[in-house]
Amino acid sequence: MKTLKFICLFFIGIAYITGCSGNYANIKDQSEDESEVTQKKLINNWSDYDIWMKYTVIAFDPKNDDNKILVGNSWGTVKDQETWTEIVKKNTTSDGDIDPEWSYYGPMTGVREIWGPNGQFYGYVLHQRRDLVSAKVVDKNTVRLWHHYANFGGP
Repeated sequence: MKTLKFICLFFIGIAYITGCSGNYANIKDQSEDESEVTQKKLINNWSDYDIWMKYTVIAFDPKNDDNKILVGNSWGTVKDQETWTEIVKKNTTSDGDIDPEWSYYGPMTGVREIWGPNGQFYGYVLHQRRDLVSAKVVDKNTVRLWHHYANFGGP
């Protein structure tokens, strides 16, 4: 009986390790000054990016490169200037920083950059300080962005 338990635990451990293995992209913080400049650039040049939003996360994938960011089906997209203008109007502070009205735990972390393991730039992501955002490499030109919403007992 103990052998059977050991074998089952062994295979569960192998499945866990296999499922969690793989190359992950590096999500790098920007300094506060860099973040402010990048936020203004992203707001003003929104049409240069494919933009996705989910809860407290906004992802910007540059359209002019071969690299791609994949997101899940529950993410919304920004496809026109009217939608983007409304989002910016509702979610930008008087200082010009993006701070979504739906953020529960305070200000965003600012802009973070998504870089592949071989130094490829994939885009930008803004997210709430306590949420976990990661990106896993799918192939040499694609990463999948994951968002895990922080839930610490409510706002």
